[in-house]
Amino acid sequence: MKITTLLLLFSSLLAACASPASKIPAAKPVETVQVSPTNKSTAAIKIVATKNIDALDYLTFAETFSNLPLDSQKQALIETNQALAINPNDLMHRMKLVMIYGLPSSMMPDSIKAQQLLQKVLQEDILANSQLAFANVLFDYLAVVNKPGKNSNGEPKRTDNLQQKNDALQLKLDATQQKLESAQQKLETAQQKLDELKKIEKSMGERDVTPKTEVLPKTKELPKK
Repeated sequence: MKITTLLLLFSSLLAACASPASKIPAAKPVETVQVSPTNKSTAAIKIVATKNIDALDYLTFAETFSNLPLDSQKQALIETNQALAINPNDLMHRMKLVMIYGLPSSMMPDSIKAQQLLQKVLQEDILANSQLAFANVLFDYLAVVNKPGKNSNGEPKRTDNLQQKNDALQLKLDATQQKLESAQQKLETAQQKLDELKKIEKSMGERDVTPKTEVLPKTKELPKK
């Protein structure tokens, strides 16, 4: 699913959920901690309210982030984590972190972590209507991606097919091996019979060539003079 398709889907749903501005509750202001160092040892901390966030801000970030190279995406992740380390309740940066991990164009994908982060935001019930529409669409997308056994490339199905073919081939090999073993046994039996016949033939041949001793008739002795 390409980012442009996802953005179009977000935009259409946001348009369907849109109503006159006076009827849509504004996003709840999020307090941001700003640290202004006064000297090397101390720092003055002040709390300021951030501007109201609209779902279009999320869409703008999603489109911009999707066109960034890997190094820039990594830098965006670092900056987002730094902002959240200062103020963990910063809604814009929380949603940025969800998109950094969850957008299909992210080069650092972690859809499970993105779904968990977004689920926490939804449970806190801090989103305005337009923001909520965007968050729900993104959550549904992540739920499909993280569905057990789900693979957009159909890898499990291909793996099953390959396994079945491998099993069938193994059966054929086993059957061939059995035939070869049976043929080998027959050859050995035939060789044994042939050897026995040769022994019998040799024995008969030796019996035929044995010389017979002739018994000469006794000669009469002549009388002595």
